[in-house]
Amino acid sequence: MRSQSAAIGMLLMLVISTSSAGCLGLVMQREIMEGIREEPEPIDKPEQYSWDYTFESDSFEAIQYHNETSIFIDETVKNLVITFVAQFPYSTLLEEVIGNETNEYRYVEVNVWEPGVKEAGGDPFWFVRATEEYPIERFEFNNVVEGNWLVEVDARGYGWDAPLDPADFHDHFVLTLTIIKPCIYFAEVHDEDECTWESEL
Repeated sequence: MRSQSAAIGMLLMLVISTSSAGCLGLVMQREIMEGIREEPEPIDKPEQYSWDYTFESDSFEAIQYHNETSIFIDETVKNLVITFVAQFPYSTLLEEVIGNETNEYRYVEVNVWEPGVKEAGGDPFWFVRATEEYPIERFEFNNVVEGNWLVEVDARGYGWDAPLDPADFHDHFVLTLTIIKPCIYFAEVHDEDECTWESEL
């Protein structure tokens, strides 16, 4: 009942304001619309970068994979989250039979560099090297430095489709880098899953 009375009251004000002449009417209309408009809602939204690679080969040669990606982190970023998992089937068995030499042919190495550190000869911000089964791990960092970050992925592995399915194997890894940034949701212009990055406002 109360909401119905409020709606009637607003409608009455709108009719009066439209009948008012000149600037006074526009001012009244603007004040009414401002009163109806919902407040912007800040939310933390992830922006994700992913490297998901499965080695495929039709020979006994190892496949090389290399990727360098630059990611800009602005001053609004709250968190940096890295997840990593690697699968090297039969790696433990091969290590026992062949020895440590397999580390040269089956591996994933990741370096994440802060802005300017690599050029200055410093150490990477985050580093991992997997040469055997590596269960999924999650790493979270706060207060990261603003600027262009560099992600380097260097890997080598095998993928083999054998005549018998049980003998198939494919080396595989997944790396994700997620930055959590504040995003502003405006009900008047955004759909439910949309927002505008705070850094763009």
